[in-house]
Amino acid sequence: MKLYNGFLTVSAMLLLAAAAVSCSNKEDDIFDQSAAVRMDAAKAETKALLVKEHAPAGWELSYFADNDWESGYVILMKFNNDESVEMAGSNAWVANAFMSTDRYAVQRETSLYKMISDDGPVLTFDTFNKMLHIFSSPYNLPSSKYNIDNVPFPEGPLDDSGDDVNENGYGHNGDYEFVIMSKSADEIILRGKKTRVNMRMRRLAPDTDWDQYFAQANNRAANTFSNRFGDLKMVVDGHELHLSNLSKGVMHIVADDDDPVMETVKIPFLYTPDGIRLREPYKGFEDRLADLAIQNFTFNDDGTLSCTDRPVEFALNSSYPEIFGMSTFSWNIDFESATGAMKTLIDETVAGFTANNSYQGLQYLYFNYNAMAKRYALTMRVKRVSSLGSLYGDYTYGEDGTIKMSFSGHEGDNNGVTRTSRVPAMQQLLAHISSVTWKVTTNSPMAPERLYFTNVNDSSEQFIVNLR
Repeated sequence: MKLYNGFLTVSAMLLLAAAAVSCSNKEDDIFDQSAAVRMDAAKAETKALLVKEHAPAGWELSYFADNDWESGYVILMKFNNDESVEMAGSNAWVANAFMSTDRYAVQRETSLYKMISDDGPVLTFDTFNKMLHIFSSPYNLPSSKYNIDNVPFPEGPLDDSGDDVNENGYGHNGDYEFVIMSKSADEIILRGKKTRVNMRMRRLAPDTDWDQYFAQANNRAANTFSNRFGDLKMVVDGHELHLSNLSKGVMHIVADDDDPVMETVKIPFLYTPDGIRLREPYKGFEDRLADLAIQNFTFNDDGTLSCTDRPVEFALNSSYPEIFGMSTFSWNIDFESATGAMKTLIDETVAGFTANNSYQGLQYLYFNYNAMAKRYALTMRVKRVSSLGSLYGDYTYGEDGTIKMSFSGHEGDNNGVTRTSRVPAMQQLLAHISSVTWKVTTNSPMAPERLYFTNVNDSSEQFIVNLR
């Protein structure tokens, strides 16, 4: 019996000791406030970042819907403490919503917002605002075929043949409620609550003018890319990416030797005044090139782009002289832009055609390719009926972006040869063009619809051609 009591006594002591050790090693509660209090604090912190006191010019939202047929859109927002928010947009959908005939007009509307609790702090826009809710409302989308009263109806989804997709009220599949993923003084990362698409808000500089912002962004969108010159090539980390469909705002990317039919990646993107942002990082087909992860690009002073995620090189598949000589293109000489000897000769040529009553003046001089003669041509158009006339020549391209043109004035169709013989200045202009080696450049490297020809031996002499 004594042994039994002793065993109980020892056991009790061991249990007390263990309890004492357990109590002494207990960790402090890492959450010293309740979940509700922490949530309220997070919402208050986010609202304090949003409102005008912190962001007097507002925020730039890079907005993307959950589809692969349309670009992203910038929506500018200015938040007030009374839970009102002013939004502004400038795109075809907004123009259509406001029944504006100006595709690029900046539209504004004020509505309400709230910070609520769900999967963390959630920014919700709970009253209708055309700038945002046109992308989240379910309805049948219009296309360019519905251009009623000259209102700029945008394009809805199209199939591969360019016909409208028969929708059943899905709309854009966008969001109007956003989970706050991360935040700082200048950037807030959001995730669409329904679509789970990540979006970015950037605080605007205090002196940002919204109208000027959209004017710059729309100018970038109009002049950065063109589908007329074939695919754009981008080299990154040893991979050659071929980019197409760029003027539509959805980048079609084929990497290396991937199959363009089965392995094209489609990523919507948008323009800001200072760069381009893809909806998500490009990682190759089925994420096979996840080490690339390119998403953000900034504009350089010369009109090219730099990737802020990693070094890349952009290039067209042809040089500027080769683009000039493509058989599908015609290029108008800009009479007013010429300088030096070219200006003198062009002015004299224009005067010569004006002085000839049968021609009634010269409207255009343009370079093109004559498919019937299978020769390059300099074609003149005068003001009277049956006005075209062409002179034939040849081009030689240099490896340094130069071109030599050869036009004798004696080869061409009947109109071309006859007119040259009757306007001596035209013959002199041809002789001068053919005697000079021209350096061909552009101020839009990825959309060279305007080319500059500069005399390699006299940089003060230049003329400009514009793609017809």
